[in-house]
Parts: sequence; C-alpha cells; structure tokens
Amino acid sequence: MTRPSHPRKELERVLRDAEAHGWQVTKSRKYFAMRCSCGRHKKWVHLTPSDPRYERNLRKWLERQPCWEQR
Repeated sequence: MTRPSHPRKELERVLRDAEAHGWQVTKSRKYFAMRCSCGRHKKWVHLTPSDPRYERNLRKWLERQPCWEQR
C-alpha cells in the first residue's frame, strides 16, 4: 500500500529521501511520522509548517542521526 504524498513538494522530497535511507514513513491526521530502521529515532513532519526554514532544519536533523547513513 502506498502512502499519500505531502502537499508541499519540498517536504515530499525529504520523505522520499528518508524512505530511500530505510526509514519508515506513515501518515497521521496532522503530520507524517518518520521512524528509523533501528527504532530509536522518530521525527514528525507537519503538514503546514510555519517556519520558512523547516525543510532545511529537517534535513540537517536527519543528517545528524547516526542511522541516516546506515542502510
């Protein structure tokens, strides 16, 4: 079963990158949840973020996680 896409294209790219790195992405009512393969890291991606730097901050957080580079 495929998940619904994020309404903002730049955040959809982040979600697809996370899935490519082995993270599980699920959709909730107000956000998407990303969980790493080791199960220790979880991050929520809001549907309507108000911060213009939201995507950049999200990518930087993902890159700092030790399991981001592991596949």
